[in-house]
Amino acid sequence: MKKTLYFILATALAVCLSCAGEMKGPEDDSDDRWEWGSPEEDEPVADEDMYYPKKEGSFRIMTYNVGAFSKTEGYNSTNDIAAMIQEAKADAVGIQELDSCNQRHNTYQLANLASKLSWQYYFGRAMAYKNGAYGNGVVVPKTQKVIDRYTIPIPKSEGQNSETRCIAVIETDEYVFASTHIQMHGAMVQVNVINNWVKKYDNCGKPVFLVGDFNSYPDSEAIQALEGVWNRLSSHELTAGSAQPNKCIDYIFCYKKGAPVKVIGTHAMTRFHKGDVTKTSDHLPVYADVEF
Repeated sequence: MKKTLYFILATALAVCLSCAGEMKGPEDDSDDRWEWGSPEEDEPVADEDMYYPKKEGSFRIMTYNVGAFSKTEGYNSTNDIAAMIQEAKADAVGIQELDSCNQRHNTYQLANLASKLSWQYYFGRAMAYKNGAYGNGVVVPKTQKVIDRYTIPIPKSEGQNSETRCIAVIETDEYVFASTHIQMHGAMVQVNVINNWVKKYDNCGKPVFLVGDFNSYPDSEAIQALEGVWNRLSSHELTAGSAQPNKCIDYIFCYKKGAPVKVIGTHAMTRFHKGDVTKTSDHLPVYADVEF
């Protein structure tokens, strides 16, 4: 009798524990949009479980202002952001707000990220910063053939707090990809540099992509000037701050006089199985899927 009672109690306890530990999946109608279950750390996310499914044969562009991988105090977000890029199955990623061997972060941040992805990279130095450098970068898989990489400096705009910025550019045998970060005030000076630079790719036969943090709203003079030269591929979804997004300032563009592309889908990315976007940066990553 005691053995029977013990078996019944043990079975009931196991059932209770099983229910209590059940993970939520993406289909759960949770009030907290950050509260989803995660696979094992070293287990790749299956295609059918992706929050942002990628059409076979499409090319996924991402842009992410990573805030020097340090927007949450005491937390280096490099590992999580690398895992997020892998989970997203991105094909080219523009990164903004990178430190390089300076007193704030005495590491080559973009090289560290690229090494975790086993990708190739290019860092564009925007300015000297704390005995090192600060700027933007591009990372792409090693399977892509890079034929050129260079930096276009962007001068200071007017204003006391103006800073020099840059465009970091990688050209492959199939496309041109550029990452930038312009200022909130005096943006038109810097936008004009971008629009003049891209003329070198008139009728080049390749798509020319421009991504980044433009610190400008969709109806601003800066974005309107860009859209006169570039086709906007991303939406007007809110991209910053990440915990409670309240403004759209991160964009993906394609040059009108380059090869045309077809947009398959685009989103500001609010959730991942691996990585918490509320901690990794104060911006959300943004992607656009295209065919060309």
